[in-house]
Amino acid sequence: MDVPLLEKLQSKFKCSKCGKCCSVGGDMELSLYDVIGIELYLDLSVDESESIFSYETIDSRNVYHVKSQRPCYFLDKLNKTCIVQGSKPDACHKYPFKLYAQGGCNLDAVLTCPVAVKMLEDHLKGVE
Repeated sequence: MDVPLLEKLQSKFKCSKCGKCCSVGGDMELSLYDVIGIELYLDLSVDESESIFSYETIDSRNVYHVKSQRPCYFLDKLNKTCIVQGSKPDACHKYPFKLYAQGGCNLDAVLTCPVAVKMLEDHLKGVE
C-alpha cells in the first residue's frame, strides 16, 4: 500500500472501540513519554510500573514495551475497553494505517480492525 493512501485512510479512520485490536495485542514500541503518561494516569508506583513495562535500547533509541501483550495489558477483558483511554500510547493513536506505514504493525494487525477492513473494501470498490 502506498503511504499517501494510508495517510488518507488514517485521516478518515474513526475507531469503533470494539477492542478487537487490543484483544489480539502486539509488541508496540512505547516512548518514555507514553510510559510516563500511563504511569501518571493510573497512579502507578515504581514497582507496579516495572512489573508492567520492559526497557531496551534499539538503534540508540530508548524503547519500552508492555510485558503482557496478548491481549493488551490495558484491555479491560470484561468490557473490552481500554483502561488507559485518556493516556493511550502514540502507537494506539496511529493504528491502523499510520502505524502500518511506519512499520509498527503488519497487515494482519490492520485486518484485525473491522473498521479498517470496511474502509479498504470500500476503497477497492471505488466507494469513498
